[in-house]
Formats: sequence, C-alpha cells, structure tokens
Amino acid sequence: AVLNMMESLVTEYDKTGFIRERTGAILPNVAPSNVYRTHDGMVLIAANQDTVFTRLAAAMGQPGLAQDPRYATHGARGAHQQELDALVEQWTQSLTTHDALALMDEHGVPAGLIYRAPEMLDDPHFKARDAIVTVPHPDFGELRMQNVAPKLSETPGAIRRPSPAMGQ
Repeated sequence: AVLNMMESLVTEYDKTGFIRERTGAILPNVAPSNVYRTHDGMVLIAANQDTVFTRLAAAMGQPGLAQDPRYATHGARGAHQQELDALVEQWTQSLTTHDALALMDEHGVPAGLIYRAPEMLDDPHFKARDAIVTVPHPDFGELRMQNVAPKLSETPGAIRRPSPAMGQ
C-alpha cells in the first residue's frame, strides 16, 4: 500500500546499491522537511524546494534566511539540515499548531497536522465519512475502530462485530 510513497528508495538501490535505512521523519539532505514541535503539538512542514523555502522564511518573519548562503539552495539546506531544522522548530514552538498551519496555508507552504488518536476521533472529515465506527465488544463495551477502507459506493462494506477472541 505504501510502495509508491517510497520516494527514490528502489531506484537508489537499483542504480547505486545504496540501501536507505530508517531516518525517522526526515529524508537525509532534504531540508526543511520534518515534523516540528509547536507550543501545543506537532506539525509537518515540507519546504525544501527553493521558492517554497523563500515563502517559509517570509512566514517565519526572517526573509533573509532565503539568501543566507547556508540555506539559499537545496544542496546548502541539506548540508545544514540539523541546524535549519533546529531554527524552524525554535520558531514553530512559539506558535500553536493551529497558528502554524494557518501561516503555512497563508504563505503557500505545504504543511499538515500530525494526527494522533485524539485528533482522528475528533476529525470532522472522518466523522462525515464514517471512517471510524463504534462496535459493541463483549469485554470493552463500545469500541471505536477504523471502518472498512476503501469505502466503495455500490459495496461499501461494514464492520458487524469485533474480531473473535483467541480460540473462538
């Protein structure tokens, strides 16, 4: 399901023999593109392309960052990834998640909320699509869980009961 989201992992190995290992939320030498802490949560910001980084620097109130030789090009930002990530996170920590996302939207910088279970359960889109359903469970009472996906128009599927207990 996630093969097409593996960036250049296959081609890197195919042509160079390089095996990309786990790196957490970052892509090595691609900056800034990471999960950053905010005052009340976390936000993903992906501003590694030159013009997008210029917009991020403006949103941060530091437009000069885009001309700083350490950050002026994709390669330079990648070489200074940790330093730049720390700078971006210092800024995001001064904002609420909502305010950071609003600024990113206003400045045309790709960003998104990091969804944890509480955000998933409160998401109005998930509620409208019945992406999370409540199922009666013999041990836990009402149990909320993910609904069938994908939801097809003619055969949407449904969860009738939780999985059986061991040996049932």
